[in-house]
Amino acid sequence: MMNRLFNSERLRAARQLIGLFAIATWCACGGGERARLRHDQFHHANVLLVTIDTLRADRLGAYGNRNGLTPALDGLAASGIRYAHAMSHAPMTLPAHTSILTGLSPRRTGVRNNTTFRLDDSIPTIATFLKRAGYRTGAFVGAFVLDSRFGLAKDFDVYDDHLPHAHRASFHFAERRGDAVVKAATDWILTAGRHESPPTNPSNPESRIPNPWFAWVHLFDPHAPYDAPPEFRAGRTPYDAEVAYTDAMVGRLVDALRGAAELDRTVVVVTADHGESLGDHGETTHGLFAYEPTLHVPLVIRGPSMRAGVVDAAVGHVDLVPTILDLVGVTVPSDQSLEGQSLANPIPPDRPLYFEALDAYLTRGWAPLKGIVQDRWKYIDLPEAELYDLSSDPGESHNLVARGDRAGQMQRALAALDSRGSSTTSAVALDSEAAARLRSLGYVGGTAGVRSVPTVADDPKRLVGLNEQFNTALTTFEEGRAQEALTGFSAVLAARPDFVTARTSAATVLINGGHAADAVRLLREAPDGQRQSPPILIKLGQALRDSGDLPGAAAALEQARQLDEANVSLLEDLAVVYAMQRRPDEARRIFNEIVKRNPSAATTWFNLGLFELQSGRPDAAASALRHAVDLEPSYGEAWQALGASLARRNPAGAIDAWRRAEPLLPHDYDLLFNLGMLTAQSANPQAAIPYLQRFIAEAPRDRYAADIARVQQELTKIEGRR
Repeated sequence: MMNRLFNSERLRAARQLIGLFAIATWCACGGGERARLRHDQFHHANVLLVTIDTLRADRLGAYGNRNGLTPALDGLAASGIRYAHAMSHAPMTLPAHTSILTGLSPRRTGVRNNTTFRLDDSIPTIATFLKRAGYRTGAFVGAFVLDSRFGLAKDFDVYDDHLPHAHRASFHFAERRGDAVVKAATDWILTAGRHESPPTNPSNPESRIPNPWFAWVHLFDPHAPYDAPPEFRAGRTPYDAEVAYTDAMVGRLVDALRGAAELDRTVVVVTADHGESLGDHGETTHGLFAYEPTLHVPLVIRGPSMRAGVVDAAVGHVDLVPTILDLVGVTVPSDQSLEGQSLANPIPPDRPLYFEALDAYLTRGWAPLKGIVQDRWKYIDLPEAELYDLSSDPGESHNLVARGDRAGQMQRALAALDSRGSSTTSAVALDSEAAARLRSLGYVGGTAGVRSVPTVADDPKRLVGLNEQFNTALTTFEEGRAQEALTGFSAVLAARPDFVTARTSAATVLINGGHAADAVRLLREAPDGQRQSPPILIKLGQALRDSGDLPGAAAALEQARQLDEANVSLLEDLAVVYAMQRRPDEARRIFNEIVKRNPSAATTWFNLGLFELQSGRPDAAASALRHAVDLEPSYGEAWQALGASLARRNPAGAIDAWRRAEPLLPHDYDLLFNLGMLTAQSANPQAAIPYLQRFIAEAPRDRYAADIARVQQELTKIEGRR
């Protein structure tokens, strides 16, 4: 009995050892045969690129997490190649995605943060290369920061950036949940698939898929504010709940492709644009630092019949375009120079990979942060420089910059890398709503009057507490506590008067609260070097306008225009002031210039429509407002204004527009009154009854007493005709 028990224990131990050996073999195959990609391995296969915003690598089971958050992503990793040390080149959404789609780092694209830049039209994206090769191309994005106006839409047959319209002042991005993004992408993919021939074998280079497709799907959900659907929240932190929800949406997309027999002829690439600090190194979110919680990203490549494995070499987002093109057999033109390399080629272990985090430099005047990763060492170039051995210190807790030999070598390598090539930059044309949508957790535009030689006092490490204080004030305003937010912004300005975005944000709170005169005083107290800068002048123009000083507002905005004439938000503010000053010809000229520059912005068309309506030109107003609702069908205010422009000449059209506006603006009782009363005069007055009844029941009696009496009379008249 003892002998049998002994043998049983030995057998169980042997099985455990075999299991451990199998795991070790799977995890240690960096560069080995099982993890190898091959040139033209999936000839003209479909390509699905999924980018997940703000996803930390350590939340995936495939990267060691044991909380079961990501079964769909783990399944892709188990049947594909997982890159253990993939990195973003910038911990911000727009510059990171620009690198993912172009194969160029921010130093080459010139897109350095989320608020100021637009990818130049001369720079091709992966959609450019694949479209030339006969691919159908579609993009489906989940947040306004990747709106088409930022330059990523060219050469996509479909660029679906339709987002809910913002109805109030906000410091957060407009976004849509992953289920809406996945549905739009799935509908497009499967519709495209119906026009193709039966599946072929993409692992055979001789087998070409007719009319292949390339789909880029961007899921924004893990980005703050964390607000996952209730069924994903139990027992999880708010961030982890968003990760679990996003993984479920990835699973839904993959299942749809599998069910339509598309998955077996599709190369799937999944990565994150950047991670999230969640308190590491004192940063709550991302964008300030470039430590591993925000720079290290998951990366999985999965193809039909691919051998699974793990690659340990350091790779970057710039490698994705050349890798995808290589795998599907599309050649990059000889006149195009990509910064990355195909991962089907051997990866030099000492290859330097560039990164940067320049938002605080560009918007606050803090020290610029740049660095490189090379041979598992990381160098961060700041007034207080940093050097980390990522192999032994993945948490970056021991700064080894005193090791002069290694630090000096990497500093020279960074300088050499940073000096190669040149960037092509374009100022982005933002309308006023666009600017408001981008003020999320420090993503506030404007030039800060940066210092020519940053000092230790400008090092972000010294200012992280101030950064958190600023972010807290933004969140406080979002939660409806305006006075508390103002106190927070004021404390930031007391510590750092040159924090221009804190000053303009505080002014926004004051203006929204009806204290425009106080905002004027605050803006005029800006340091001398900033007082004449465009962001201060633009906000000053808005504050003077709302305080009733129209000549002063026009003067401030005209001065700002001389410094920043490409800024559409500024032009829009100036046109509004001209209209208020009864200078219609000048206002109309600017409005027409704005829509010519930015024809895809619904708010721009809305403002033009309002201007024409107020100018007594209802036909011109209706034309502009139809553009607005075509671009944003959920734009309730635009539907309401369209109805007003049609009410006299086309009552049926007005009723239709107001019916569309009513569910979007359920508490707008002026709209409800107009809809009910105009419908009561139509050929079908019975249709007015529910609107009139609702108005009587819900409209505040202190404001609408006389209107309620009129509506009651009209309702009695209609009911008497029954």
